[in-house]
Amino acid sequence: MDAPNHPASGDGSPFQPFSCPECGETVGAINLLSQDVTLENATALTTRPDGTPALQETGMEDGPEKALDLRCDACGKEFMLGVDTGD
Repeated sequence: MDAPNHPASGDGSPFQPFSCPECGETVGAINLLSQDVTLENATALTTRPDGTPALQETGMEDGPEKALDLRCDACGKEFMLGVDTGD
């Protein structure tokens, strides 16, 4: 399956910002094409050996294919960011 040739957001960027579900603070952005994550106000609880955020397989049939476990730096809430990768 080919990657979509249209941007994920209206500004031409494939980066999609995301917020903490508890306090609403914008904590980062994910590139929906490359799955690269940029964190601003959150700490990744799942990381690659080099320390960068890493998506993990969820094993869910009716849910996101991959997810990133995060902790909001503003309020301390731990949450999961789910991503459908199209793989």
